[in-house]
Amino acid sequence: MTYRISDAISALDSVFPLATQDGWDNSGLLVGDAGAELRGVLFAVDITEDVLAEATAKGCNLVVAHHPIMFRGLKRLTDHDAEQRIVAMAIRGDVALAAFHTPADKNIRGTSGTLGRTIGLKDMKILAAEADALCKIVAFVPTGHSEAVVEAMSAAGAGHIGNYSHCAWQTGGNGQFRAEDGAKPFVGDMGVVHHEPEARVEMICPRRLAPKVMSAAVSAHPYEEPAIDIVPLANRHQRLGYGVVGDLDKELTVREFLQMLKERIGCESIRYVERSQTIRRVAICTGSGSEFVGSAVGAGADAYVTADMKYHQMVDAKQEIMVADIGHYESESVTKQIFKDILKEKLPNFAHYETHKGANPIKYY
Repeated sequence: MTYRISDAISALDSVFPLATQDGWDNSGLLVGDAGAELRGVLFAVDITEDVLAEATAKGCNLVVAHHPIMFRGLKRLTDHDAEQRIVAMAIRGDVALAAFHTPADKNIRGTSGTLGRTIGLKDMKILAAEADALCKIVAFVPTGHSEAVVEAMSAAGAGHIGNYSHCAWQTGGNGQFRAEDGAKPFVGDMGVVHHEPEARVEMICPRRLAPKVMSAAVSAHPYEEPAIDIVPLANRHQRLGYGVVGDLDKELTVREFLQMLKERIGCESIRYVERSQTIRRVAICTGSGSEFVGSAVGAGADAYVTADMKYHQMVDAKQEIMVADIGHYESESVTKQIFKDILKEKLPNFAHYETHKGANPIKYY
């Protein structure tokens, strides 16, 4: 079977929707022709010149990385810096470049969730659930047609709460309207005010899916001009956000916990401050997670595993929680396997490789 580069992007997007990326991020297809035939994929944490050379040597024409390039945009393509050289090299070599950064960071199937599973956390939940990510779709539907509208909205992504689907609230009422010239009313007579028993259907929906859900509701609705509202919600999205928190099978001493992190994650060293004598409940945020120390404390965690903590941040955190800084690259190196597993499942029978060149640029003496 022939796959296109767009097929690989779509497969990853189906798990880590690009629409969920933060405004400052630059995830998605960055360089290349989405319609080109896919010959092989190389997975990396960072896009470097060495990684590109490896992709070419392996016959891969797509590199999928965790960290994007071109955050600030390019005004020229010269050999002035590594970013410009990488883009020029990719274009010359006909290698597409893509990244899935914050969409993978904010998903429990992504970086933090995978690291949590690696160290054996159970009953994991999102640590810092995202605000302003939900809305409520309210549709007014003639009695007898509401279930069809609920089904259509559910299929489009509304009404999913935790492990439940088709979640909706319906109340009965009376709708009224008068069909004017040019109208083609489903019920009622032209020029006469008509009263119709209707159901008010309410369903929660991720804001990014609101246009799709609206379209589905309109398609399933019998009226020529359906009345549908979108209401922003203050609720936090419990399946979208940074970090995870969960529990180990048993309590560990601080030393046992640190040794377990080194062995399972592959850390050369760990910077830490300790407070608890034993560790059972653990919060994790891969990458730069200093801003979520308070969330870890609020979640009742005994330890917080993250990276890029500054000295004074660790000193302050020590008053409330143990913090283990395992290193930025170490915390996110799992992305190569995450992306590879998704594409092997969704696009089988073509070459998938994890880079051997994209090693941690930070060395420890």
